[in-house]
Amino acid sequence: MGFLDSLFKKKIEGKTAEEWYRLATSEIDPEKKIEYFDKVLKLKPDFAGVWNLRGLEYVILRRYEEAIASFDKALEIRPVYPEARYNKEDAETELRKMKASESKAGEKGGETIMEKEET
Repeated sequence: MGFLDSLFKKKIEGKTAEEWYRLATSEIDPEKKIEYFDKVLKLKPDFAGVWNLRGLEYVILRRYEEAIASFDKALEIRPVYPEARYNKEDAETELRKMKASESKAGEKGGETIMEKEET
């Protein structure tokens, strides 16, 4: 195997980036998909599409900050990437909603404690 062959056939755990990609896209479990996408990215860190797909899996898991970081990486590699930009905006919206909901729940929890102390 020549230098170029070894460069294009790099493997992690016996699989190429293409093989890990196929596993990821056929997987159902979001955690497993992220694990497989991470292996693709170790082999091809400039694969903007995989960063975007990885972000979508984090959205499914409601891990919005990690999703946003993945979309940011996709956009860093490919600044004109409408899907990644839209996905990032969507994740940011969901993160704001989640934080607002947690804030309201915290306020209600505080009122309940205060009411109990008064009685």
